Amino acid sequence: MVFTAVANVISSVVFGRRYDYNDPLFLKVLNCMEENVASFGSASILNIFPVVRYLPGDIFKFKKILDNLAFTEREFIHPMINDHMDCYDEDNIHDFTSAYIKEMRHHEGEGTTMSIPDLQASVLDLFGAGSETTATLIRWALALFLNYPDVQDKCFREIEENIGSSRKPSMADIPNLPYVEATITELARYANIVPTGVPHAVSRDFHFQEYTFPADVMILPILDSVLHDEALWGDPYNFRPQRFLDEDGRFVKKDEYIPFSLGRRACLGESLARMELFLFIAGMVQRYRFVSVPDAVPSLIPVCGIVFSPKPFLVKAVPRI
Repeated sequence: MVFTAVANVISSVVFGRRYDYNDPLFLKVLNCMEENVASFGSASILNIFPVVRYLPGDIFKFKKILDNLAFTEREFIHPMINDHMDCYDEDNIHDFTSAYIKEMRHHEGEGTTMSIPDLQASVLDLFGAGSETTATLIRWALALFLNYPDVQDKCFREIEENIGSSRKPSMADIPNLPYVEATITELARYANIVPTGVPHAVSRDFHFQEYTFPADVMILPILDSVLHDEALWGDPYNFRPQRFLDEDGRFVKKDEYIPFSLGRRACLGESLARMELFLFIAGMVQRYRFVSVPDAVPSLIPVCGIVFSPKPFLVKAVPRI
């Protein structure tokens, strides 16, 4: 359910449309995404031994991943982009796709790299990577709230004092909720759901310290070496939102905070993910108190896969009103 809700938020931002949770096309697309996430772990061996893709059958689910991507692009993404192109109105820019088309047309003839294929790839990345990662972080938030109930209580008190219960939290509330923002920031650091980042390559020979990296060599950034570095954080395996607050209780984002990587190749969906996490988590804490089932506090040892997920657990949501 969390995955479906997050994907619908992304659809609203990207296409300006939300789908009914029983819509057969939407459910098929979500199923393709979930299958790909489950298969990426075994398929990653192709990064090391690409020749195995030619073995009979589909042992590592590589063909299944390609089929799911092709279906998502053909039946879901392409028709929506084509519809935006056909109905484009420069004075009615209401979502990511229409904003992209506007910028692409304004820069035609200037040697821009903006194009419809690039738009399709960006949309696919936002859906494919953004849905699962954000849903996983929300599950981590619940697991951590059950292990650190004082953090959940502090978040609720801040929300109650600054928003109350008569309306839902909005992005405009972020400056008034520094502890909530610090909690979400600490959540992404602590959970570190993509500890090795994604593969990159250097475009030319590159020298760093005593090492030489030849052009086109694959680079895997180890984000965990920063996010869980004891020299930087002191107690990296303790969930402590206060580390992102200054002495006056104001939110401070540190340079070492890089769960979305950094530089020009940082995660495309960082802003979207942080928006989703704030709205989902603040809204959930405002309406419910999450408590453990007796003798079933969730484990904080992750399940390793394409993303590091919490082990399945039970949680009781008690309405606050």
